[in-house]
Amino acid sequence: MSANTVPFPAQSRLFGKYFEYSRYNDVVRAMHGMLAGIPDGQACVLSTLEGHHLAHAAAPMLDAPRLAAVASALSNMAETLTRDLGQHGFTDMVVHTDAGIAVIQRVPRPGHQMVMLTATGHETNPGLLTSLTRHCATTIATLCSAAHLDR
Repeated sequence: MSANTVPFPAQSRLFGKYFEYSRYNDVVRAMHGMLAGIPDGQACVLSTLEGHHLAHAAAPMLDAPRLAAVASALSNMAETLTRDLGQHGFTDMVVHTDAGIAVIQRVPRPGHQMVMLTATGHETNPGLLTSLTRHCATTIATLCSAAHLDR
């Protein structure tokens, strides 16, 4: 296998609903590239709104499919909250903990049926993490296949 390829994980079988399968390496490289710019980056996980794992760049000890499900659930709850507040159009949320920061970002159109989670340690500036996550989500949205999204 070339150093420029990433093995396609079995749990990402839904990837073809949103992208051409040949785009898998591009998606994962975008996530790895974002994490490389963060000194204490831990994970970047892409999932469907239903919580199905699509792709990730994460530390091996993290359970990427579980993180995908949790991030999706939080995104859906935030969407409900914003709708109930009369503030439609949820885009992202930031979770601060004693040990770090997590950003949950809706991928913009045409990837609006996907959610991205990025997690870091506490050394990263939350505004920088939000900006980098938004930029990565926009990059991934440009890789979406409109023909696949119409299915």
